[in-house]
Amino acid sequence: MVEAEEVSQDGLTWTFRLRPGLKFHDGAPVLAKDTVASINRWAARDQMGQMIKAIENELATIDDRTFRWILNKPYPKMLLALGKSTSPCCFVMPARIAGTDPFRQISEYIGSGPMRFVRNEWVPGAKAVFEKFADYAPRHEPASWLAGGKQMHVDRIEWIVIPDAATAAAALQNGEVDWLEVVIPDLLPVLRKNPNVVTAIKDPVGSVGVLVINHLHPPFNDVRARRAILMALSQEDYMRAVVGDDDSLWKPMLGYFPPGTPLYTEEVGDILRGPRKVEGARRLLADSGYAGEPITVMAPQDVPGLKPWGDVTVDLLKRLDMRVDFAAVDWGTLIARWSQKSPPRQGGWQMLAITPNGVDCAAPTSRYFRANGTEQSNGWANNPQIEAEIAA
Repeated sequence: MVEAEEVSQDGLTWTFRLRPGLKFHDGAPVLAKDTVASINRWAARDQMGQMIKAIENELATIDDRTFRWILNKPYPKMLLALGKSTSPCCFVMPARIAGTDPFRQISEYIGSGPMRFVRNEWVPGAKAVFEKFADYAPRHEPASWLAGGKQMHVDRIEWIVIPDAATAAAALQNGEVDWLEVVIPDLLPVLRKNPNVVTAIKDPVGSVGVLVINHLHPPFNDVRARRAILMALSQEDYMRAVVGDDDSLWKPMLGYFPPGTPLYTEEVGDILRGPRKVEGARRLLADSGYAGEPITVMAPQDVPGLKPWGDVTVDLLKRLDMRVDFAAVDWGTLIARWSQKSPPRQGGWQMLAITPNGVDCAAPTSRYFRANGTEQSNGWANNPQIEAEIAA
């Protein structure tokens, strides 16, 4: 959306000018006041936005196309913060929508991009429709992730939700749909044999499998219990439960950042390396005070890529002589329960597995690395040293 930006020599004043002719999907022009309101909403939720707000003197509009952010300390990562593709992204919406409580979901969906959301055709959980927005003016340059020119070559896109993977694959082969976002590996051999179907890795960075452990409640409020899990956990067991014997579809990950990304390091990965230490993990669990209480493991049964990981986690815990309370739920229920801080037998949880996009985990700015005790994405981890390193 930005035509140009300037930063003062001392790094304290950033001035942004919007491209001319930007319009929202309701026909209203995109103005600097909309951008400022949207930045304020985003900054309340995003780690980097919170950092900038902490050193802000003023964020204000200059005219309809210009706004200025004045800081009391330089923030060299300003452009990364505003333009990053990781969640939460700094989406721009009309000021009246952006001005609502940032911790409540919006109820009106008005964007400004090349495709317009068709609200009256939306069937939650079944179908979402987008139509080409005639008033969109693309940048005159190649696309680059979320930046660059957005050339739209189709008039309409329909996202159809088909929960059963085999039914979705059959729909593709029958010409009922044109593209599948995700294919379970069991079905790949069949699709690869079909001359009318092309299969490919759509994202070379891939997704990251994350076993999330709740830090609030016993036994995992003790670091020794968490380390016991890492000592016994086998990355290969988890990966092969999803991809089978196709080694091209997974990579071991012995650090926090995805393999192949600039910050990847295996420095912290020794605990995940080599033969699994089940006996040592049992002893560490005993030292942590674990007394046989059931561990609540949530696993979504309607997400093919996550369902097997629930089974692998149950097997892992049983090999450690831990009792298991297995919560086989749908994805919507998991999302709702995930945010609960209550004890496991009172609506809370202790373990679950997720797969964020690799690009969402490629930098310390990821919400999955937060350790300030308030983000639910990582089980309310609380480690001031990690927070200090992220800020640095």
